[in-house]
Amino acid sequence: MRPSGDTRLLVFLAKNAAIGVLVGWMLLGALLWFDVARLGELLLASEHGFLTLLLAMAGFAVTFGSLAMGTAIFLLPRE
Repeated sequence: MRPSGDTRLLVFLAKNAAIGVLVGWMLLGALLWFDVARLGELLLASEHGFLTLLLAMAGFAVTFGSLAMGTAIFLLPRE
């Protein structure tokens, strides 16, 4: 049974969170690709490189997803 109510806000937040996560991962990829502050080199030299990458991806996802959702909420027009 589906709860009654409007789900437009939840869909709006999910879309903005997904956009924020993708932007965060693209920034992380650029930081690693261009080896900013030797991050890419350190990641490749680490014996736990995969785990380190997963932790960095999770951190960037949470940070940028939250940032995108918060910005979207604050930019909603007032009724």
